[in-house]
Amino acid sequence: MHSSLSKRWAGIDFKVWTSLLVLVVLSVMLLAYKVATNIPCPAFTIKAKGKLSHPEAGGTQTFYINEQVVFFTSGTDKTSNIVWDFDDGTEKKAGTTTSHVYTTEGYYLVKAMLNGKCLQSFNVRITQSNTTLNISAPAVSPIISADVISTGDEALFNTSAIGANYEWSVEELPAMPVQNANPAKFIFTKPGTFTVVLKVDNTKIYKKIVQVTDAGATLDQAGALPPVSPMDVPPIPQEPLPLEDKKPLDDAKPDNEAPAPEPAAPAAKSYDQLPEPAIRMMVQGVIDGKKNVEDFNNILCNGAGTKVMANNESTTFAALCNELKEKKGVLILKKKRKIESFKVIRDETNGNCVKIIYIQYK
Repeated sequence: MHSSLSKRWAGIDFKVWTSLLVLVVLSVMLLAYKVATNIPCPAFTIKAKGKLSHPEAGGTQTFYINEQVVFFTSGTDKTSNIVWDFDDGTEKKAGTTTSHVYTTEGYYLVKAMLNGKCLQSFNVRITQSNTTLNISAPAVSPIISADVISTGDEALFNTSAIGANYEWSVEELPAMPVQNANPAKFIFTKPGTFTVVLKVDNTKIYKKIVQVTDAGATLDQAGALPPVSPMDVPPIPQEPLPLEDKKPLDDAKPDNEAPAPEPAAPAAKSYDQLPEPAIRMMVQGVIDGKKNVEDFNNILCNGAGTKVMANNESTTFAALCNELKEKKGVLILKKKRKIESFKVIRDETNGNCVKIIYIQYK
């Protein structure tokens, strides 16, 4: 085409000018949107506090190895979304206030990210302490529970310690399942002194000692009680028997007459000694509709009334079976229940029957 027939301006084709104009308009619109929706970062700072008074040199705060350091911010509110990076390779934490323990000497740059875009940093120096720090568990345990518990009763354990993950266990009973909920619930099957251990966020450990007493104790087990002095017991007045209560000597039984024999004690019940996986398969049979409560009578100590900790809630075996038979979901989307974990506690003094069942299902 001849150049005189093309549309040009300043030696550039009009189509090129049109493209440049559209690009400029879009850039201006994008810039205007950015300005209109931009939320400026607030002016906030990071602060830190340890258990002791520490020197500060050159704007770097000094703390000691294995000391718990609390980091917090000023200029933010409690609803702020802050993620902490402690610069030592450990997992990041979230919250307006957090704590951390350094295990290696060195300089670290602590960073706090606000709302995913506003970043602030703070220099800390970790060194070996020349003094002995009291970093052990506090004198008053944050574990809240009764000090005396009866066997067979559901014991509730709560805590005032704040964390994202909780792990409850009993030090002297490793076979008892670990509880990860707060509050936690345990059922003790034998008396004694036990240590309940709480681990918070895999860093802080607390302990509390509880006394478990036998709920079925009899007077024969009170031998440890101090003897009663005769001076403490008032004399019992002696009254003459009524004449009609006196019997002739002829009716008296001879001294050499043998006492009537006592009835024999009933034989102890014999229970089926099935292993734990087999009992779990039987419970699975309840879900599949192949087993019912009566099939467990020769396994469970109390039959349908046997105690069960199901999903950290106390119930009975009969109620558990009714729950497992019901499918979850709606209409045609209903699915069978699925067992995630299963544990039994046996009563060695009663034919080794199953006294408590711990089960997690969904």
